Amino acid sequence: MTGTLMRLSGNVRGVLWMTAAMASGVFVDVCAKLVSLDVPTSQILAMRALTTVPVFLIIVMFIGTRSIRTRRPMAHIARGVLWYGSLFFVFFALRQMSIAEVNAYLFIEALLTVLMAVVILGEKLTSRKLIATVLGLVGVWVMCAPRMDGFGVPLGVAAALIGAFCFSAQTLLAKILTRTETNFSMLFWPQIIALVIWVPIAMITWQPAGIADWLYSAGAGFFAMCTNYMVLRAVRVADASVVSPAAYTALPFSVAMDLIFFDMLPVPVIFVGAGIVVLAVMLLDYKGGAKQAEEEALEAIGDDDASPKPVKA
Repeated sequence: MTGTLMRLSGNVRGVLWMTAAMASGVFVDVCAKLVSLDVPTSQILAMRALTTVPVFLIIVMFIGTRSIRTRRPMAHIARGVLWYGSLFFVFFALRQMSIAEVNAYLFIEALLTVLMAVVILGEKLTSRKLIATVLGLVGVWVMCAPRMDGFGVPLGVAAALIGAFCFSAQTLLAKILTRTETNFSMLFWPQIIALVIWVPIAMITWQPAGIADWLYSAGAGFFAMCTNYMVLRAVRVADASVVSPAAYTALPFSVAMDLIFFDMLPVPVIFVGAGIVVLAVMLLDYKGGAKQAEEEALEAIGDDDASPKPVKA
């Protein structure tokens, strides 16, 4: 089976890895949503870290510390903060909305990456980028409109959008870190950072949690590790513009999980809004637009780093 996969082109393998990652990622949402509402969101993250870190430490005992050595500790810290910040807002949103709705809002992540490159790195705001951004915002408004009370944005929607922003930033950092860091180190250090940050925060409002809550939190950690590993494999072997459309499989996976576990379906307008956002991202991908934007962003950041760049695996 492994030999068959290796005979496939890098782009095909990347798409398969990304599709599998989206399926695994939906189970993270399922586990988080199944945790009792009496358990605060910050506590879910702390419980997840407490159950995940020991597993990583055991693995390190067997494979050695060389796999977690890093040349960029500050980048790992920043990515860990952004990664778990994204999870906090996404988990909060999941308590307000269906899994499909939350994932539909997260589709705007690609557009946010382009906007960050324009605002932070000073990239040129082309007409295509501007049109795609406006179109993406229209899609978000279409999804948001049924939940709006006047001009007020519901907390769940706001949390999902903030989570998308944090996810976009950590994805950009992950792509940069693949130049010098191992996959395992990129999975290991965010868990340590989460343990240091979220456990003290969660202790302030800690609530009694049942065995099921601990198991669901641990399950969220397990599937998240699988998801991130598969995403890293995808971006190592394929172009970003090739694997990015596979991320949209998260929506049908989410709809299926909503129906199976929670007996609920999103309102039809969610599919309309999500379709508009996907169209906006495809506009960026047309003729490599999104890929070029990402490469320009990575080059601009990489120029400030004098460390040697390894050959892409």
